[in-house]
Amino acid sequence: MPATIKDVAKLADCSIKTVSRVVNQEPHVAEATREKVQSAIETLGYAPNFSARRLVQRKAYMICVLLHEAGFYQSAVLSKVLDVGYQHDYDILIQTYFPSHNRSKEKLAALIREKRVDGLVITPPCDVDRYLTELLVKSQVPYVQITPLNRTAEVPYVTGDDYQGAYLMAERLIMLGHWRIAFLNGPRNHRMSIDRLYGYKAALEMYRIPFRERLVMESLYNFDGGYNATRMAMAMDEPPTAIFGGSDSAAIGALYALRELGVSVPKQVSVCGFDNLPQSQQTWPGLSTVDHPVEAIVDKAIEILMAILAGHEPDSRQVVLPCRLVMRGSTGAPPVEMT
Repeated sequence: MPATIKDVAKLADCSIKTVSRVVNQEPHVAEATREKVQSAIETLGYAPNFSARRLVQRKAYMICVLLHEAGFYQSAVLSKVLDVGYQHDYDILIQTYFPSHNRSKEKLAALIREKRVDGLVITPPCDVDRYLTELLVKSQVPYVQITPLNRTAEVPYVTGDDYQGAYLMAERLIMLGHWRIAFLNGPRNHRMSIDRLYGYKAALEMYRIPFRERLVMESLYNFDGGYNATRMAMAMDEPPTAIFGGSDSAAIGALYALRELGVSVPKQVSVCGFDNLPQSQQTWPGLSTVDHPVEAIVDKAIEILMAILAGHEPDSRQVVLPCRLVMRGSTGAPPVEMT
């Protein structure tokens, strides 16, 4: 017969309540007592009934992560969320969310209504869906947004400083001697797309370089978009001497297009990206990029959510983390005849 909590309490010579506190990692238990209980659990092979624990505490011990689509950035978010959730003894539910699908809305509403999740981490562009916003307000389930489009003092969020990162990279290209810099823009319902474009524009303005609308090209922040935009850019009467991908995926597409066209990187055209994905180190030449601190962002988002779930006020509800440049072999000075 499997060991029970009573057996553990008897062997450890303490109350059942004390065993429960140790199992649930509650404070106010003497270290010596905690060690005795842990030793008894190991000796008896006791397995706590977490279903009962959840019922008594009225908590699901489940965090839901809402994603709109899969990609390199989303994979990085998920990897970190799973790691942090494990540390806090929470299960992680990965839920895709498509605002245009009624089934997607119904499934999420059921999860919240049936109290199967304690809190949510919301990734872009899920945050711009009105139905989701109204559902969260009505249910009052705690949630934290990652890089939301619209930011308010009431809703906690964590993001990277995309404006600052784009400004720094555009400035670096300018300092290298580039003034015809193409920018591969992203989805317009993503805050990061807006901020990165503004950072690029601000650097041009600071150094009194005329802004050319035709050099801002749509890429949707993916490989195909970067590839197609680059081929169009290089067909211009005055092609760019540098291509700034608003994401690493778009920049890698640009590298591929330039290789097909027989354009040397960085001797003829420099290329850089944004995000510092693992793939940016695996290109040839290595991709210069802006490090978007995704792991630190997720760490902080979960920290805020855990504080709220524990009934504490987090140190801050709005956190913006700095970006930094990572320079590799894909950027250099433009050819002399093009300066």
